[in-house]
Amino acid sequence: MPGRPPSSTRALDAVVEQLRSYATRGVFREFSANVVSVRRVDFRFVWLTTKPLHAQFDARSSVLKLVDLLPGVEPRSSMDRALRSFLKARFSPALPAHRRLSSALVRGLSCSNRNGRVTIGLTLNRRRPGEGARQAVLLISEIFQGFLAGPYHEYMVVNFDIPED
Repeated sequence: MPGRPPSSTRALDAVVEQLRSYATRGVFREFSANVVSVRRVDFRFVWLTTKPLHAQFDARSSVLKLVDLLPGVEPRSSMDRALRSFLKARFSPALPAHRRLSSALVRGLSCSNRNGRVTIGLTLNRRRPGEGARQAVLLISEIFQGFLAGPYHEYMVVNFDIPED
């Protein structure tokens, strides 16, 4: 169709606008989106801790990566295994709808641990990438306020400068 932007441009725009809306509403304390190419954008935002979070969206693969989201997690450690179990459980119908990931919006979820730095990838529904990006924000919140809160307080103190008390 003439005048209509390519789907990769629409997908990039949808993800950027969804994440930018969190900054506009004051949820993110800082936010930047750096368009690297017609298919990729890199994000930096500050939320939940004082350390910036980084994400990348690749419109070709429709994958939103939460890059090095959790530093200092030993590969194959009990924390690494518990995190992977926690992530798998995010799709469970046993969870309340507002805490659960939608398989209609997030088609796949991956977790890699390279040199103790955990990156999580979400494969977003190509037709609804903005809503998928909202699911990624939900997942970050669940990780920091659910998974890490309590049992991994010392981890948060060491890696995210959270007060000890």
